Amino acid sequence: MRLMNCLSQPVVFSTFAACIAGASLPAHAVDWSGMFDIRGVSTQTEHSWTREGLGKLRYDASNAGIRLGQAILRGDADIADTVSGVLILSAADDRGAVLDVTEAWLRWNPIPSGPWKAGVKAGVFFPALSLENDGPGWTPTRTISSSAINSWIGEELRTRGLELNLVKRGRVTGEPHDIGFSATLFNGNDAAGTLMTWRGWSISDRITGLREPLRLPDLPVYRPSGEISLQSRTIHPFREIDGRLGYQLGAQYSYGGWLDLSAKHYDNRANPLIVDAGQYSWRTRFQHFSARARAQEWELLFQLMNGSTVMGPRAAGVDLRAWYLLVSHPAGSGKLTVRYDNFLTREDDAVPSDPNGEHGHSLALAYAHKLTPAWTLVLEALAVRSDRAARAIIGDTPHQYERNLTAALRWRF
Repeated sequence: MRLMNCLSQPVVFSTFAACIAGASLPAHAVDWSGMFDIRGVSTQTEHSWTREGLGKLRYDASNAGIRLGQAILRGDADIADTVSGVLILSAADDRGAVLDVTEAWLRWNPIPSGPWKAGVKAGVFFPALSLENDGPGWTPTRTISSSAINSWIGEELRTRGLELNLVKRGRVTGEPHDIGFSATLFNGNDAAGTLMTWRGWSISDRITGLREPLRLPDLPVYRPSGEISLQSRTIHPFREIDGRLGYQLGAQYSYGGWLDLSAKHYDNRANPLIVDAGQYSWRTRFQHFSARARAQEWELLFQLMNGSTVMGPRAAGVDLRAWYLLVSHPAGSGKLTVRYDNFLTREDDAVPSDPNGEHGHSLALAYAHKLTPAWTLVLEALAVRSDRAARAIIGDTPHQYERNLTAALRWRF
């Protein structure tokens, strides 16, 4: 409890991050790595959400072209025999402050004496849900964009607290089965749900920095004359508002190194009746299931999320659901990946003048070619169809068909 209170204080958090970065350690004790992603984007998108619209893609015609998609710097420090620390900084040219911290944590991995292995993680980190974001700084490796589920996680979810993992390793006892359990206790993320309700799902790879504000579209509901006028158009998704702790519980199963299954439940336990400085507390809950299978050179990923978010006495809120299926296989000197997404939000509030329902689907086709051990070229064609009635309120077309062609040159060091 005291650690999570400390992590909610900006000054103490900065000191915590500095320690992880190696401020109190010899320079040689910190291992630095990272990635630089420069890309060219051609797009047909009406009004991107990153420009206060209700489009699903990161870029539209006004900000396409040559872009800095991601720049990641990660510092790993061995603090003690069983304790390590990580600090991750990221930059992108569509952020106000450009550079920000995205994760910072300490991990304790005691040496096991039997088949059961325990571990504790403390700090600020992404919830352990994604299968596709396994690159530096929580970036996707098979594609350029992330699925709708993982796009939302990157934009509006972050864990600030303690995570306990317990795994029974089958190889220790000569069995093909691994089973695991996880429990997380956190604060912050009370405003998570704001973007999902008033913007909906997206398909992109944009990652929100810990101190970065996000801007909502200019909808009438939170204008000075609107029904929810206390809501600011500028949101801080990771802010603690009501002083209550949230939690995540999970179970995992692996078989023979080729099959991984996971089921998790997330609840931020936020009090939806509290508002502070233009930020409402949103009660956000969901169930998440994932599966990964490998057969010869084929890889299949599947994730499903189903839940809800609500603010006030049903003043705003949606039921949310999304899933994707990704298939990847080597092709020539690279890897070819196809991903299909399906997503929707169903309005569940008492303000009919503020429509927040939507449904849509997308298809991504990507090819990743490793030029050298350090350089990779990734090409992606992405198409998204979606319907959202609220677009008409700001002068956009309710039904949209958005397309992106992107070439990303990635340097890892």
